[in-house]
Amino acid sequence: MKTAIVLSGGGAKGSYQLGVWKALRELHIKYDIVTGTSIGALNGVLMCENSYFKAKRLWKRINLEYLFNELPKSNREIDILKLFGGNFLKNGGMDIKKIETILEESVNKRKFYNSKINFGLITYNFTTKKPLILSKDKIPSNKLIDYLMASATCFPAFKMKEIDGNKYIDGGYYDNLPIELAIKLGAEFLIIIDLGAPGFKKKPSKQVNSIIIKPKNNISFFLNFNEEAAKINVKFGYNDTLKAFNKLDGNKFTFKKSTITKYYLNHKGILLDKKEKGFLTSIEQLGKIFKLDESKIYSMHSFIKALNKKIELEESLDKSTIKNIKSLTTKINSKTLVLFFLNHLENSKNPRKLSKVFSKEYKLAKYLQILGVTYGK
Repeated sequence: MKTAIVLSGGGAKGSYQLGVWKALRELHIKYDIVTGTSIGALNGVLMCENSYFKAKRLWKRINLEYLFNELPKSNREIDILKLFGGNFLKNGGMDIKKIETILEESVNKRKFYNSKINFGLITYNFTTKKPLILSKDKIPSNKLIDYLMASATCFPAFKMKEIDGNKYIDGGYYDNLPIELAIKLGAEFLIIIDLGAPGFKKKPSKQVNSIIIKPKNNISFFLNFNEEAAKINVKFGYNDTLKAFNKLDGNKFTFKKSTITKYYLNHKGILLDKKEKGFLTSIEQLGKIFKLDESKIYSMHSFIKALNKKIELEESLDKSTIKNIKSLTTKINSKTLVLFFLNHLENSKNPRKLSKVFSKEYKLAKYLQILGVTYGK
C-alpha cells in the first residue's frame, strides 16, 4: 500500500510541518509519495531526499531580518503586514532571490532524483491563467529550484517567479492542499498536513483512507518568519502528530499517554464530570485561563504543579473587585472569578447565588480544590 504525505501551503506556518516530520521519524513511518503546494513543496522536496536536519537549518535561516534586512516594530500581524505592504508598494513585492539562495544550498538534486520517493508540486501560471501540476519526472534538474519557488511565491507579498517567459504565482491560488495530485501519483493511504492557511482546496475525485493533522492551537501568522515562532510551531506539529497516532492525549494541551485516564479513574468518585472527556475539557480550560504553556507535554503531576506556580503569582483580590463580582453589574474575567470562588471554597464559604450565575467558573474553582491547587490569599 502506497503512503503519501500531503503538505499544504501556509507560509511561515510551514514550520509546523517540520514538527510533524519529526514525529513521523520517531514513529518510523515510511512514505512513498510527497505532494506539496507553496511552503509544502519546499518542505516536501527535503522530505523526498530524507534531509530532516537540512530542513531544520533552513527554518533557522528564513526570518524577516534576513529577508528585509530589518525587523518589523513587533510580531503583531499589523506590523508584519506594514513591512510586506511597504515593500510591495516600493518594489512590487519581496524579492525571492534570498530564499532561492537558501534552497540552492539546501537541496541535493542528486539525492532528490535518486530517491525512490515520488514527488509532486502545484504552481499557477499567471501568464496563461492555468495551473501547472508537476511530478518529479516532469521537473528538469536545472529547473527544480525555479519550480519550487514558482509554487511558493505568495503574490503580492512576494514577486512573481518568471520561468521561460511565463510568470508564476503561489500554487495555493489553484489547490493549496494537493490531495488529488497524491491520488493520481498512486497513493492508497494519505497523511494530510493541513495548515489551515488561505487558499483554494480542490475536492479529490475519490475517497482514500487518510489521517488528517491540523493545528489544534493558534500557530504563527503566515508571514511571520520568526525563529522563536517557528520553534513553537514545530512543537505543536510534533504534539498533534503523536496525538493523531494515539501516542499522546489532549486537545489544545498535550498530556503523556494515559495520564488523564489514570487520574480520572483514580479520582472518579470525587470528580464533577461523569465522563473523562468532560474532565479533560475542564482542566484544559484551567490551563487556558491561567496561560499555561500550550506547547509542553504534561503529566497530571506537572500540569498541577504548573497551575500552582501560576496561582502563587496572583495578587489577592481587592475589595472593589469583590464588590463588583457580588454586584453583578461589572463584567469580570474568568480568571478573577475562578480565584474568587477558590478563595471562598478554601474558607468553607459557598456563595450560592453567584455560583449559579457563574457556574462554569465555580466548577473550575472546585476542580482546582480537588487537584490540590491553593490560592490562600
